Amino acid sequence: MFEWINNIWVAIIMIIVMSGVVSKASDKLGDVLHVLGIKLEIPTSVRGATFDAVSSSFPEFATAMIAVLFYHRFEDVGVPTIAGSGVFNILLIPMLSIIAFKGKELVVRVEKKVVLRDMFFYLISVITLILFTYLGQFTAFTGLLLILIYVGYVVVLYRETIAYRKNITDLELAVEYNELKDVLDEEEEENVNINMGYGAIILWIAITIGFVWISIDAIIQSAIVVSDTYNIPQYIVSVIIIAAATSIPDTLLSVKSSRMGDVEGAVSNAVGSNIFDICVCLGLPMIIAGRTIPVSFNENVGTLIFLVLSMLTTAFLLLKKNGVSKKDSLAMGFVYLVFLGFIISTAFNIVI
Repeated sequence: MFEWINNIWVAIIMIIVMSGVVSKASDKLGDVLHVLGIKLEIPTSVRGATFDAVSSSFPEFATAMIAVLFYHRFEDVGVPTIAGSGVFNILLIPMLSIIAFKGKELVVRVEKKVVLRDMFFYLISVITLILFTYLGQFTAFTGLLLILIYVGYVVVLYRETIAYRKNITDLELAVEYNELKDVLDEEEEENVNINMGYGAIILWIAITIGFVWISIDAIIQSAIVVSDTYNIPQYIVSVIIIAAATSIPDTLLSVKSSRMGDVEGAVSNAVGSNIFDICVCLGLPMIIAGRTIPVSFNENVGTLIFLVLSMLTTAFLLLKKNGVSKKDSLAMGFVYLVFLGFIISTAFNIVI
């Protein structure tokens, strides 16, 4: 669809414009799914880890699928984008969510049970990815295993939802309705009504997904043009540029949740997005590819190490007994800057 993008200036403009479209469409998708989550009486931490995570991670899913189906560049577009987005999500999104939090306390406290639950499944996902990268290939079996991990995660969340429904009161549900209504009114979301029916919800989901898919196709083609024009390795373009563009929805959705006072949902969205990215956004394309996909462990070991390091950094801060202050959260940003430095220096052979 976007083969006509072959000029560097057009490519740069398209990356900026389409990133905005992705952001807007994903934000709308997030609002609609937020309404759906409340209508289904799903707890905030579960909603953040599922509906919010899936809606904000759809750009990454579209990137991996398009890379496999149309560009046949899963190794240097799909995988690096998911990995780069993973480090971005687990570090910058929690940091920005904590900074945006407007609670009464100067520190943010997230329930340890939620942190341990999400980090456990995220660690299993990363270990699985590292294992098959070490073996040198991704297969349909790899994809199936990743999908099963996500199914296990959803089962745990479903059990929590059942327990939540048994204990929630009509007053608590009414409070959630009013909070979301106030946010939608403040943002002048005329097309998203807290009382909208399921038919309208499904229609909006389809429309926003279509906009995201088309925009991601344009971003990938534009990124390839940038890579070819300036002789920048495709890997670095995927890890930094495409990953950042696809992570914008995650960031905006989490910051919005945090401003509403739902910092737990914001953090769950960030970690849940990563679990979805690794298990589904990589797993499903591996199955659809229908072939063995070679992968170099030596080329990816640095990124994989940062996936683990970023997780440990965020988990350590969130599990602090006295909570996380806004000053503490800057440590996440520092680790991300180190990651960018490593990727750039490695791509240009500054360090070996």
